[in-house]
Amino acid sequence: MFSSLAGQTLFIALFGAAIRAEFGLSDGQYGLIYTAATLCSAICLIWAGTLPDRLPAAVLAGGIAAGLTIMCLTISFAPSVLVLGIALFGLRFFGQGMTTHNAATAISRWFNRFRGRALAISQLGLNTGEAILPVLVAFGIAAIGWRSVWLVAAAVVALVLAPAIVFLFANPPDGKRARAAGFTNPDAASTEHTGSQWTRRKVLADPVFWPVLIGLLAMPAISTAIFFHQTNLVADKGWGLLTFAAFFPVMSVTSVISSMASGWLIDRFGAYRLLPFLLLPAALSHLLIWQFSAFWVIPAFFLLNGFTNGANGTIMNAMWAELYGTRHLGSVRAIATSAMVLSSAVGPGIVGVFIDQGVSVAAQGPFFAGYCIAASIVFFTLQGRLEMRKEALYAPSL
Repeated sequence: MFSSLAGQTLFIALFGAAIRAEFGLSDGQYGLIYTAATLCSAICLIWAGTLPDRLPAAVLAGGIAAGLTIMCLTISFAPSVLVLGIALFGLRFFGQGMTTHNAATAISRWFNRFRGRALAISQLGLNTGEAILPVLVAFGIAAIGWRSVWLVAAAVVALVLAPAIVFLFANPPDGKRARAAGFTNPDAASTEHTGSQWTRRKVLADPVFWPVLIGLLAMPAISTAIFFHQTNLVADKGWGLLTFAAFFPVMSVTSVISSMASGWLIDRFGAYRLLPFLLLPAALSHLLIWQFSAFWVIPAFFLLNGFTNGANGTIMNAMWAELYGTRHLGSVRAIATSAMVLSSAVGPGIVGVFIDQGVSVAAQGPFFAGYCIAASIVFFTLQGRLEMRKEALYAPSL
């Protein structure tokens, strides 16, 4: 999860001003390039997202880490807009897409009763990166230049993170080594994966799946767009970029609290029961940046977004296993992950076009809030049907 930061918008957006200046791009042009790169990533994930169903997590993780390293090197030496676009595609595909997909799929399979808490703990890697990297990168760009910072990122992924990931994934609690040693996974539902009937085709035909998915895409689309165009937001509000970045730890702390709390609540009540409340803090944060420019809005914005962001990843990852089982979890999650990446592609592009037309990020706040509130209403109306899905999935084991 920590390694995925190299391909997350939160990280890439910090280089936005420097990249636009180097290649002579406007907000809208850069946003459209980013959108195209992320869109291609989403398309590739539809196929690649099934790999966790066929390959061991450690083997797949090693290949993903190698690809992420190569893309960090590619963007650091990018001589043209074309190479820049290729590098952005690779960063989004290997970083935001496959790294998180492989990790969340493995965790969801290995844990059953405590799936929510296990996912919440793994999410701490992402929270840690959100807390420390924005300020480090901002100072790094100022000190050694944006290209050199990407070289450092490549070295860290290749020499530190990749070996750690492969080593830790090599001995899963239900793997061959564990079984040979006589150990059994104490938190597994059974020796068999659940949800054999929920193939990708059947999930796509499920009328419950689509409204839930569209609602859950609110944060990837909106949060990605805001942080990608954060330089526009801070300039419009009269805030300094370093001042804004300095408050990222506020979001990280609240994300940790929210993630851990939601993990405990998921294990106790179910992920689907938390859906109606998930997006409300984010909706309020969008209204704040629309209406106010005072300094206190910065920590309030990060605080509220942290509550939603922290719970969002844990709830989303737990819910697919909760509703559709673990037999085809890689394929099912591939749809959701691809859609999530797609939404994070569309968001910056659309918002960037509106910025070029004179509508700032802050002025688009009411539309962001409206999406979140509408999704919350839909989640509330679906509670009965989601409960039926979960009960039907686990009925044979009762």
